[in-house]
Amino acid sequence: MYAIVEIGGLQHKVKQAQKLYVNRLESEEGTNLEFEKVMLVDNGTDVVVGLPFVDGTRVIAKVMGHVKDDKVHIFKHKRRKGYRRFNGHRQSLTELFIHGIFGKGESLKEDLAPKKREPKAKVSETSEAAPKKKAAAPKKKAAAPKKAEGEAKAKKPAAKKAAPKKKSKE
Repeated sequence: MYAIVEIGGLQHKVKQAQKLYVNRLESEEGTNLEFEKVMLVDNGTDVVVGLPFVDGTRVIAKVMGHVKDDKVHIFKHKRRKGYRRFNGHRQSLTELFIHGIFGKGESLKEDLAPKKREPKAKVSETSEAAPKKKAAAPKKKAAAPKKAEGEAKAKKPAAKKAAPKKKSKE
């Protein structure tokens, strides 16, 4: 099931339990918003198209937070004129969690809302938890035996490079 809904002057395709980023909305984090400008609803078997909106249908979403989009770089120049301008922009967005698409008489059930993760309970120091094993240290290579001070290092003879042969004119 999905719907086409107008949010902030733009049309978005939404479905239940979806995260959606829209242009910045003036609302607090954690509040539920209700969008009544639903233009189309498809429930899998039939499609309802509104003229211009579907009566009684609404989309309920929760504001998860306000974020910024990736940076967009703008570079203008005119060749051979020495004109160069560099600018950047980050769009402000609102992250929404779509609870669902509701018709006439339907309401939001609290079990559809995203649940916050609870931090895991810390194990107290006095409890009898097994100690964690440490990772084994990498093995060192055996050191080569040191030579006596009087011994000289043997040098390998350098390989001779063959000179390129010149062609004769004969």
